[in-house]
Amino acid sequence: MRDKPMTIRDIAKEAGVSRATVSRFLNGGHWVSEESAKRIQDVIDRTDYVANERARSLATGRSNSVAFLLGEPQELLFADPNFSTLLRSIADELGRKGMSLIMMTTDNENENRRNLKYLRGGHVDGVLLVAWHLGVRKGLIHSLHAMEMPVVVAEYPSVDSDSTSYVHVDDYRGAIRATRYLAERGAGSIGMIAGPEGPSGTLARVRGYRDVVKDMTGEPAWIEHGDYSKDSGHDAALRLLDRAPDLDGIFASSDLMAVGAMQALRERGKSVPGDVQVIGFDDQPLAQISEPPLTTMRQPFAEIGKRMVDQLLVLLEGGLPVGTTLPLELIVRQTTR
Repeated sequence: MRDKPMTIRDIAKEAGVSRATVSRFLNGGHWVSEESAKRIQDVIDRTDYVANERARSLATGRSNSVAFLLGEPQELLFADPNFSTLLRSIADELGRKGMSLIMMTTDNENENRRNLKYLRGGHVDGVLLVAWHLGVRKGLIHSLHAMEMPVVVAEYPSVDSDSTSYVHVDDYRGAIRATRYLAERGAGSIGMIAGPEGPSGTLARVRGYRDVVKDMTGEPAWIEHGDYSKDSGHDAALRLLDRAPDLDGIFASSDLMAVGAMQALRERGKSVPGDVQVIGFDDQPLAQISEPPLTTMRQPFAEIGKRMVDQLLVLLEGGLPVGTTLPLELIVRQTTR
């Protein structure tokens, strides 16, 4: 498989015809003999050639479109509000720049190949990549770099970080702030409901939690993992309570998991924040209407989206990749004392 898209010149050479003949074929087939048309089509089928829309935009040399590539199962776009919130902020910013957004998901290997084939065709000027899992993110970054596609990643890339533009939040310091706040409010035994094992954000948040627990409480680190959903937060909280019945603080890595944890606490006859204080992560709208309203770490999704678009535009103008780390903000509501 070629790393760069086939050109009209490449097809003409392999088919043994002129570039003008290939151009006529691609634009309707007028004045192209059946024999030449067959040879051209055979080359296209064999090489997975895709007509390069960028080459057709002679005035600007650009398609004026950007791909939002979600390297996660499609259902997470609707199940995890973080994805849709980030997508909305990016779409708004691109709209202000007069650019179009193409939504792409990578749910399996066939879909991944189809997406990369489309991107090699030059239908977009660049890619905004969202992939929480390191293995998926690493593979996509390598593929995009190989085709010389400008890309900005919504997470610390972990690979090729010097040559990859990225925007992410300071998960480690955010976790320190959340856990420390619980300890400062009197929580002596703090548990954590972490996200899925593997993503760099999960690792950084767990590390921040562990560092505070070790330094401030002297209690064991109680950690259970969820998948950012409400149900997983509920089940993880029950496991924490089974392991540590005297738990009086919970730091959850998403607002949905925090809400699920509060449901589990009520089922066990524990009040929030009277018996157990709870802090979430993200500051989704749900955090404001939960019962009680949730103390949480706010992710600046609007700023993340703006920075990603701005950094991609820099790359499109020939600029160098840069990495941006944004701070998180503690939003105090009623699940802490």
